Amino acid sequence: MSLRKFKKDTKEYEFYKEMHKNQTYRYVYNKLDDYKEPNKMKMKMSDVLEMMNEFIDPSDPDVNVSNSIHAYQTAERIRSCYPENNEDNIYYWICGLIHDLGKVLFKFGEKSWSIVGDTYVVGCKFPETIVYYDTMKENEDINNEIYNTELGIYDKKCGLDNLKLSYGHDEYLYTVLSCEKNRDKHKFPKKLQKIIRYHSFYPWHTGDSYKIFMTESDKDLLESVRHFNNFDLYSKKDDINITDSTKKFYKELLEKYFPEELWW
Repeated sequence: MSLRKFKKDTKEYEFYKEMHKNQTYRYVYNKLDDYKEPNKMKMKMSDVLEMMNEFIDPSDPDVNVSNSIHAYQTAERIRSCYPENNEDNIYYWICGLIHDLGKVLFKFGEKSWSIVGDTYVVGCKFPETIVYYDTMKENEDINNEIYNTELGIYDKKCGLDNLKLSYGHDEYLYTVLSCEKNRDKHKFPKKLQKIIRYHSFYPWHTGDSYKIFMTESDKDLLESVRHFNNFDLYSKKDDINITDSTKKFYKELLEKYFPEELWW
């Protein structure tokens, strides 16, 4: 069960109202095309983590500190549960550390509602499990006869990877990690890349929506994302005072496992 408490007449409500108005199928299609081949700049993963010192997530009522702190909180909570120093655990620690680094989109001039927020599928009917569902009436797609059916433009059991979700940092970081020009520069596991891709997809992993599109492999992914979500969500209540030794530890991990610059 989510700890997050969303209320109307708040900055989060106004954020989602704007997001839901603008994140249409046409908008998402164009953003996916814009970022299909990252080419803005070359940066190391550790440098992008540093940039998160400048970003506070306006969509999250549980966070009022920079996103870099949340990155360390998540990684440390995972490490406390999986302390053994083996490669599987190390990659999971790193997953917690980097899962939000797609928010570097703010450096490219993207608006907050195109970076953060709970994601949902475009091109089919909007389920009531979408946060602040009442604001979805502002989305032009709600009047589209094809988009406003359960399947919409998709096929039953087509698989999550064939759906188009409202655009943001999840999809962007997944693209950075999986694109052809970067994939040989790291060995970060595909399974963990998928967790990053869908960790903000709350109507699916928490609301139980969109099951009609799932394949057998998506069922395993669902359990993995739900497990990761425990660390992502509940770590926000942990200590925000990150020590220099902790920062040094994770910087060295990133330098080891992401030694080369990636295209962003």
